[in-house]
Amino acid sequence: MSLVLYLALVAAAVVAVRHGPGRALLAVYLPVLLLIPDGFRAITPGLPDPNFNQAAIIPIVAVALLRYGRTWRPVPMDGLIVVFAVWVGYSDYAGRGYDDAQNLMFSMLFSVLAPYFVARWVISAEGLDVAVARRIVIIVFAVALVGVWEARFGFNPFHALIGPLFPGQGKGWVTTFRYGLARVAGPYSHAILAGIMLAVAFVLQRWLHSAGHWEPRFERFKALPWSKARVITAVLVVGMLMTVARGPWLGAVVAVALFAVGQAANRRRALMIAGAALAVGAVAGAWALNDYLDIKPGTMMTMSQESALYRKVLFEKYFDIAMDSAWFGWGLTTWPKVRGMESIDNYYLLISLMHGVPAMLMLVALMLGGAVQCVRRGLAEAPGSHSPAFAFAGTFIAIFVALGTVYLGEQVLPTLFFMLGWAQGWLQVGRKVPVGSVTLPLATAPRFRSVIR
Repeated sequence: MSLVLYLALVAAAVVAVRHGPGRALLAVYLPVLLLIPDGFRAITPGLPDPNFNQAAIIPIVAVALLRYGRTWRPVPMDGLIVVFAVWVGYSDYAGRGYDDAQNLMFSMLFSVLAPYFVARWVISAEGLDVAVARRIVIIVFAVALVGVWEARFGFNPFHALIGPLFPGQGKGWVTTFRYGLARVAGPYSHAILAGIMLAVAFVLQRWLHSAGHWEPRFERFKALPWSKARVITAVLVVGMLMTVARGPWLGAVVAVALFAVGQAANRRRALMIAGAALAVGAVAGAWALNDYLDIKPGTMMTMSQESALYRKVLFEKYFDIAMDSAWFGWGLTTWPKVRGMESIDNYYLLISLMHGVPAMLMLVALMLGGAVQCVRRGLAEAPGSHSPAFAFAGTFIAIFVALGTVYLGEQVLPTLFFMLGWAQGWLQVGRKVPVGSVTLPLATAPRFRSVIR
């Protein structure tokens, strides 16, 4: 029954061959990536077990390579991405053997390399910067609307709708609660991961809104007194709040502060002020956290204190274990466990345990290096250019901050590398996106327009 998943591959292949990889990206891959939980897989004996978005990207990357491979001019980020994927795949193979590592190696191909290179080759070549940003934002906006229902009833409809097709899969994802509130996870399976996805969409929405890339009103809801852009922004903010996930909240705040630098008349001065404010905030936050965790004997801890103390003790206990196999780690699931601390709520520590410190450093370099490249390009542009440079940088920083509280998994993994590829393609082409452009290119505009507009 799980083989129904291959319909995503067939649909993507048909659209990519008939209409090009750009159309397949918009009409198949992004809806599949952003609406279908990542954990459901087609169990194929003797072969890797793909999920929906991995299956959908296979024909798209093949067609994109045939169409744009000859004009590809490699950049250093391309090489670092390849080394990272190979390093992670090899480390798991060395730790667990091929039979256990094949799914992770497949994931490195089609959740890391394929999204990166498809976005890298296709979006700028076909002029889809605005179209892709709008598609991501409008789909996540719809997810946030459904999240109101999920928050009210504590029931995830995305898993409930797909789950019956995949018996025995996805059972580990349940609705969690904090402060008596159901935490919205949507198709992203965990509330913190949902918070990251909403933060990415929110930063892209700030760019679309500021550059005038939305129509004045929703076509079907013209009676609403608010503009389309403001409604989308407000719903995404509410969606982030419903996740009750503090790591993504902090990441979103830092990302928006960085994006605001791009809107300033004197960007360099604004960047210095923002950097100083963030540095002071980080020092103050570290001091406050240390004081917060200074639990006096006989004092009852709050749930928040317990959670923060758990992370502090966890890092201390696992650091030496990570250093014992620092080069290639212990493998995806074979790292030594500390009793009672099997959940690693810090991806930088977790990837060091699984795949070694070099893999962790490469991941950090990818995110921070991509952010620095985009900020440098943004600073070099004339005021009022409304380019996506600072939005790209903001998404990388938002994910970088949030990964200190959760693992890099589910849809966040391909989304991060998709964004990195998109940014590299844009940086290389250097096309200025027209301000106020709200019409999708005719060659790539998807036929289904019944999505909320």
